[in-house]
Amino acid sequence: MATILFPTDFSKTANNAFLYALNLAKAIDADIRLITLKTHLKEYLNMHEDEFETKVNQLKAIAKENQLEDINIKSSLEIGDLLLTVLDVVNKENIDYIVMGTNGENSFGQKFFGSQTLAVINNSPVPVLAVPHNVVFEENRKFAFASMFDPKEESAINQMISFAKKHQSTLDIVHVENKNMSVDMIMNKRELEVNHPDVKVEVIKNDDVESALLDYCKMYHIDVLGIMNRELNPFQRLFTESYSKHLLTSADFAILVLKEK
Repeated sequence: MATILFPTDFSKTANNAFLYALNLAKAIDADIRLITLKTHLKEYLNMHEDEFETKVNQLKAIAKENQLEDINIKSSLEIGDLLLTVLDVVNKENIDYIVMGTNGENSFGQKFFGSQTLAVINNSPVPVLAVPHNVVFEENRKFAFASMFDPKEESAINQMISFAKKHQSTLDIVHVENKNMSVDMIMNKRELEVNHPDVKVEVIKNDDVESALLDYCKMYHIDVLGIMNRELNPFQRLFTESYSKHLLTSADFAILVLKEK
């Protein structure tokens, strides 16, 4: 049985992301491990155990309203640093995915993809699904992966294909290029097309990676954009606060962040 870790502050943004976590749990036959932190969320949370249980019961009511009450939810109120707590739970409880809600003004006390959320994304050994506050879960979902045509992406692409299949969907691989592709990149593109005949591979000429990805996702109604997070990756700019406001304002899709293997 798979397990999804869902850190929450019980905000509207987090509750919206909770629906993503529930539907993902249904798709991959998973349990949900819900946590919230008292110390680092004291600006948002000032509750006793009974208040915490009331908040959890409200989430379970959301599950019931969406016919997802059969999803097993284990919850706990933790005290400590968000990143350290998340890593501890991931290591001890064999977490498969992390789902986090994000918004333009605050996300666990920070800006969208701010220091704490970014710390989880950059240090998590498992995929992190970031769900902007304005994104609504759709039954018929479409998936894309932002690629550099690098052989090191193969594991991430396979994860995205598997993720899409579990939702009875397919995957688009999208590469944004502002100059001519190198021979190695062309060869890797061809290898991708041979190894994954069911995947659509697109190349977009554009100097603005972020805008090109946003336009593509809007045009083709992409619900989840996969990105591999690693050093020196041009898409790493998507995880900086300077780009977060533009991304959040324009994006109507979730972002699945995968680690390089």
